Amino acid sequence: MDRLGKVIFIGAGPGDPGLVSYKAIRRIKTADVIIYDRLVNPILLQLSKQDCELIYVGKNPDVKYKAQDEINRIINEKAALGLTVVRLKGGDPGIFGRLSEEVDSLEKKYEYEVIPGITSASAAALYSGFPLTDRAHAPHVTFSTGHLQKDSMREIDFQALAKGGTLALYMGMKALPEIVSVLSKDMDAHLKVAVIGNASYGYQKTVIGDLSTINDLVIEHKVTHPAMIIIGDVVNVRDGLSWYEQLPEFGLRKLYISQKSIDKQEILEMYDQGGFYYAIDQLNDDLVQSKYFNIHSEILSIHGFDEVITDSLESISLLESRFNIKINPSKVKMNESLND
Repeated sequence: MDRLGKVIFIGAGPGDPGLVSYKAIRRIKTADVIIYDRLVNPILLQLSKQDCELIYVGKNPDVKYKAQDEINRIINEKAALGLTVVRLKGGDPGIFGRLSEEVDSLEKKYEYEVIPGITSASAAALYSGFPLTDRAHAPHVTFSTGHLQKDSMREIDFQALAKGGTLALYMGMKALPEIVSVLSKDMDAHLKVAVIGNASYGYQKTVIGDLSTINDLVIEHKVTHPAMIIIGDVVNVRDGLSWYEQLPEFGLRKLYISQKSIDKQEILEMYDQGGFYYAIDQLNDDLVQSKYFNIHSEILSIHGFDEVITDSLESISLLESRFNIKINPSKVKMNESLND
């Protein structure tokens, strides 16, 4: 009898890989296939076993790399081969993650498991220095999508604000001006609004304003998607910088490179210092470089690293040659014990 595949839906959280559960890490390490979204921290993919196939199915508000039907087809196709398939999603798969559609597509043919993740609203608020609920400010919170269908505002439950609650909007940056305009008709112009971009990453941006100022502040501070919009008096609990923004390496981006293997668990633990950390190792191994080439290339193209830590100058030359880039020598730091 042919072995039946299994599909594991995993919430990868919003950014900080330290927020991913122990169970999720175990499943990632043993997967035969990982089908992953755009907002998954790429260091998690490097925990996969050597022969694990990585399939990108990312979406953003402007371009859809794969349609949902195509994603469903890929999941089923791989499970039909008797493989252990991890569907790795940003945030929590059960909160605006289209989980039910992907589970339904299995048509009860394959065993499946769901591992929750920390949802973006929770991480965005707490990493910005305020909770989503508070006895003095907000007895309840409403999660809603700001990604509007046919430019309709009817999907958003604004009544939650009128009742003294917190409104957390996902995927709402494009509609922010319209959301603010509608709220301004009935709500106090000084109602607090927080917009948090890239929540729980070392380059998180938190902008605090009110209905009268938030649009201009978002433009001024260049906050774009992915971002959470959190509206309500609970934002007042924030006092200056959050605990996260005061970590010693907040805002720093560090790249570790070597021809040898780098312990990815150590890279994960570095996130406790508040920066963004990434590793490109085994630069002499064509098989490894082929597997991660597209991921590495994207990371190198979008992140201006402040420091490049290596155990040899030869590794710098290999990196530059493989990815057709030039590393600023002033950013290079030598660490001969990088692999110890």
